Amino acid sequence: MPRSVTGQLAAVCGAVGLALALGASPAFAAPEDIAVDLRDVTVAAGHPGVVASATLISSRPVVLDDVVVTYDFGAVARLIEVVPSASCSLVDTTIVACTRDQVRLGSAPVSDLFDVVIRAGAAGRVGEGPLQVGVSAAGLDPVFTGSWVRVGDPVDLVAGPSTALSRRPGETFTLPLRVEVAGATAVERPSVFFSDTYAFRSTRKFSNCLYVEDRIRHCWFDETFPPGAAYTAVLPFRLGPDTAAPSTKKLDALWLTAAEAEDYESFLAGHGYSGGEPGTDGELTLTGELQLKADSQADTEPSNNRGGLTVTVTGRNGLDLAAVGAATRGEVGQRRPVLVGLRNLGPAAAEQPVAMVDVTIPPGTTATGVPPECAPPTDPRAAGVPGAPVYRCRPGLLVHPGLTVGFDFELRIDRAGPTEGSVRLTGASDLDAANNVAAITVNRAPPPAADRLPITGAPADVLAALGALMIIVGACAVALARARVS
Repeated sequence: MPRSVTGQLAAVCGAVGLALALGASPAFAAPEDIAVDLRDVTVAAGHPGVVASATLISSRPVVLDDVVVTYDFGAVARLIEVVPSASCSLVDTTIVACTRDQVRLGSAPVSDLFDVVIRAGAAGRVGEGPLQVGVSAAGLDPVFTGSWVRVGDPVDLVAGPSTALSRRPGETFTLPLRVEVAGATAVERPSVFFSDTYAFRSTRKFSNCLYVEDRIRHCWFDETFPPGAAYTAVLPFRLGPDTAAPSTKKLDALWLTAAEAEDYESFLAGHGYSGGEPGTDGELTLTGELQLKADSQADTEPSNNRGGLTVTVTGRNGLDLAAVGAATRGEVGQRRPVLVGLRNLGPAAAEQPVAMVDVTIPPGTTATGVPPECAPPTDPRAAGVPGAPVYRCRPGLLVHPGLTVGFDFELRIDRAGPTEGSVRLTGASDLDAANNVAAITVNRAPPPAADRLPITGAPADVLAALGALMIIVGACAVALARARVS
């Protein structure tokens, strides 16, 4: 499938960390600083359509004025229509334009400002082709990319009912998978994707499924499901011994057609996410059930293709999150690295939602370098933008016991004398609230370093060369195509 922006996005994302570590201020953007992307889309003939939105990303913090995003579907006008949302309009027969007075780009992609609905044309033709997406702004020459749109025959994969059970950390259980084909159209090569739940550890890894460590991500079946058929399978799991208890953990199973699975995998690959590695414990096979009575017409209702399992975790297994402060020294005008964060003292893993880390910059200093995971609480879109007095940093979706997640800041010392800021955990639900605050000291004798990450006082250029710390990411939230297509 054509993907014109994957390499461009990878290069831009790789540049983000360096640009932010160097403390670049918001500025006018050159075309090479901005990338635009639109995921590939599959829709069913006769379906109301799917919501899609162009994604903007910048290699450095920037403010764009008079932003226009265009969707040109001239090459596929015989197949689809692009329906404008409230901030968009049809400016030509086959061009929809969406406008914003201003868009602030930090390190995080912006993807929810330019929604349109892509649907099959009234003629109901089946086919595929390119859709061109562009972005322009004041002082910015237009930047274009392409997406691939397909229209296919409508089908309906219906997931089995969700189930619930109770287990203690370390105990085993199974997930019963079930899927039906409603309507009169067969489904070729279906797949099932799973939400990434750290607590659910696979005890058997199948060769037609992908895994990240021992967590299942995706299974596929190289066969055709006939109309009215139903299939079942069983997946074995163990509840991780470091699962917090009491708590509730949920695993979702989402069934997709082959075309939808291609769209999803392409989106993940284009944004740097690994699908995992196949298992080696034999193939996961489906067992057929009695035929169901076929519907008189295909049902393209997308809300019934998701099932899942909810596990109520019993017993007692808590966790303790501790704020990690820092200490540094320097002369007026000098810039110093400051590494702050949080540490999970265990014994349980911290899963979403992990506490936010609020960083108050010491008075008399200026944050000239800000990591891409941090933004002012009043402007969450300004991630990585220097100069704010307070930042809220996101440590990701998972923090293992014993792991410290750090955030690299650079401070310019503007005033002589000692000064102090703070690191505070917000939204922490843990065993000991007393260690949820730590100090950031400048030119002050530091207390013992038990709650501190090592600070070397290295120059800013050395810090920039090291780059930002990796933050563990457990899941990818993406907009999936909603139509069922064989």
